[in-house]
Amino acid sequence: MTHQELVDWGWRIPYFFGMLIGPAGLYVRSQVVDTPEFIEAEKPATIPISDLLRRHPLPVLLALGISIISNSSFYLMLYIPTFGIKQLHLPEYTGFVATLVGGLILAIGCPLAGHWSDRIPRPLLMVIMCWLFVLTAYPAFYLMVAWPSLAACIIAVAWLQAVKAGYSGVLPSLLSEQFPVETRAIGVSLGFSTAVTIFGGFAPFVATWLIAQTGNPLSPSYYLIFTALLSLFALLAIQRRSRRRDRTLALAASVEPAAP
Repeated sequence: MTHQELVDWGWRIPYFFGMLIGPAGLYVRSQVVDTPEFIEAEKPATIPISDLLRRHPLPVLLALGISIISNSSFYLMLYIPTFGIKQLHLPEYTGFVATLVGGLILAIGCPLAGHWSDRIPRPLLMVIMCWLFVLTAYPAFYLMVAWPSLAACIIAVAWLQAVKAGYSGVLPSLLSEQFPVETRAIGVSLGFSTAVTIFGGFAPFVATWLIAQTGNPLSPSYYLIFTALLSLFALLAIQRRSRRRDRTLALAASVEPAAP
């Protein structure tokens, strides 16, 4: 499309396809069978957020923590078209093509990562992906800045989205494991939504501010590294809690008297 066509009517097309998530979501939900644990659990009619924070403050904090890099990376990838135009002085289509390729990789990679996480410990897989964010965010942005082109943007965005797929495809399962059944929905929602608001929604603003303050077009990668480290600390805390819980259960099993 020309710029004027995009401004006049083209911007409506993504919203039309976005509306399809409604019936698709309803269909998926209609086919989902509740787990035995959910059916057997005592579910109160309402759970005030104050009660959730009073009863499960640490799981909420950990849920927020592990959601940070998933959201900051997602919204920073949406910033790539603006980054390509403003900082790399590339044609408008460059950033959009790179984002489209990255989105396809994310859509394919998330279910694969979720399937893979049923075979290896979920926190371990997510820790690896966090380290990949820390170690490769700067080189990815350096590639785009040093060789500003469509190919460089596609390679950088595709790599970061592949890493994000390995992380975000596992995230929902690990989030749900932090809460008992009766508070799982509100616990996951509160932790994840808070991360979206603070670390996701402000990501493009922070990236623009960092470039303005430092004069360095690579500075958005610093935000990605910082948020990856925050999620990494939360993941390490979850691993430590899991090991402690396993030791407690093993000790209780060892001292339990044998049945007559």
